[in-house]
Amino acid sequence: MDIDEAFKNYKTFLTSLTVDEIKRLSNFVRDDVKFKDPFHDTVGCEAMMAIFQRLFSSVENIEFTVSDHAIQQRTIYFTWQLVGDLSAKPWVVEGVTRLKFDDSGKVAEHVEYWDAATQFYDRLPIIGALLRYLRRRIAGS
Repeated sequence: MDIDEAFKNYKTFLTSLTVDEIKRLSNFVRDDVKFKDPFHDTVGCEAMMAIFQRLFSSVENIEFTVSDHAIQQRTIYFTWQLVGDLSAKPWVVEGVTRLKFDDSGKVAEHVEYWDAATQFYDRLPIIGALLRYLRRRIAGS
């Protein structure tokens, strides 16, 4: 499968993903797909499905959009934004993902890069206050 077509199909799947569609992930990723983000580092389609399932059970009204992308051989980088409600409050996460496709057009590796400190931990009462304090101290020195 052409890399452009494989990416287009996967992007469409991700941007229209609902909790009921998670089981279709196996159509796009290898059984031994590597998935990594700031909270997970796992191997396997089933493990990746479980991560997506937890996301949908924790975050309401999810909207996932993909912006720019760049292709180099079988590797694609793309920027994205996830918007939703976490603990009944608006939540926005922006990041970059690196995908590596195998020869058949399936995702062999899905690695997400985003700043968990400012986009997640800052929302937590005690940890968030501590992180904001540390950033101010470092910026002032």
